[in-house]
Amino acid sequence: MDTPSESIESGPRGEAAADAVRPSVPLGEADAESCPGYSIAAVSKLTGISCHTLRVWERRYGFPVPERTASGHRRYSSEQVRTLNQLARVRRATDQSVGRVIAGWNLDHHDGGLPAAAPGVVEGAGGAADGLVDLLVGGDIEGAEREFERLCEGLEPVDVVDQVIEPGLVEAGEGWFRRAYPVYKERLITVFLRRKLHGLIEATRRDDPRSQGCLVIGTVQGDRHEGGVLLLNLVMQLRGWRVLNLGTDLPVREYREAVRELGPSALALSFTLSRNIKKRFQELKVITEVPVFVGGRSIVNYQSLARGYGLIPLPGPIRDAAPALEAQWRRWMSSRAGGDAAPRAESEPQAKGSRAE
Repeated sequence: MDTPSESIESGPRGEAAADAVRPSVPLGEADAESCPGYSIAAVSKLTGISCHTLRVWERRYGFPVPERTASGHRRYSSEQVRTLNQLARVRRATDQSVGRVIAGWNLDHHDGGLPAAAPGVVEGAGGAADGLVDLLVGGDIEGAEREFERLCEGLEPVDVVDQVIEPGLVEAGEGWFRRAYPVYKERLITVFLRRKLHGLIEATRRDDPRSQGCLVIGTVQGDRHEGGVLLLNLVMQLRGWRVLNLGTDLPVREYREAVRELGPSALALSFTLSRNIKKRFQELKVITEVPVFVGGRSIVNYQSLARGYGLIPLPGPIRDAAPALEAQWRRWMSSRAGGDAAPRAESEPQAKGSRAE
């Protein structure tokens, strides 16, 4: 079993932790031009591996070793993101220690990389969406439509999300932080991809009386990032759930009222921002009628804090988060059927800050 610092789920839990991994202002032009790639925050979002754990692996195992910008910020390549996705999935599937998995791969691959396709592992985010993003930021919408169709050919909707849409949305935000894109180019990417998500959601919508349950989703007050909510909407709908999307920037009291009046099976909220996250967790703690799931970029570094308030964290890519939600929901339902109360913290935890970069 891994030590806490090796665990994929470990990481700093203070409010400063997630905020520190992304600059409060875009990076300088020298950084953007000299070292393109994914920031540690983006890698954490794409892989479900906390920022703290990535640093521990870098020190302890010499993997992954990112490039550095002129100002010292870590930048990871698309290949490293793909490799980390494979490592995380193999780790979860085999229950091997991280050190053993990495050592085993290094024995067979002296460059420290992974096989092109580890057995039973679906490749995650790589460079598939790069061409699409280039077309969008260049304003070539017709070309982007053709490229999107080419990329999606033969893929199931969940693979479209995993390999094209989710990496594209992350790159839009990261490109803005790197100052690779002004705001209008970031919007060209996100508006296009959100439109595709809406289309997929409508195409897969169905009224199935045998559906697993009803899921209320959205974001909390102050968080206007819609991408994660739409991704969850689509993948849970594909898994047979009826989804009630309440949109973004909604106070927790509205979710409490929705749970009471609509009687859903579960509530799932996306947290892209970590601002006031402890306060939101405190507010969500009072919702005990259904399990409350929390996901999104910020949750990777706040999993222990979320559990302390009786919430269920869903870190990592949406491909992994959706089945995890179902499994945790079944466990929660079984505990209720057996007469057990859903686990709640005996006392409110204290957030601990940590420097993230």
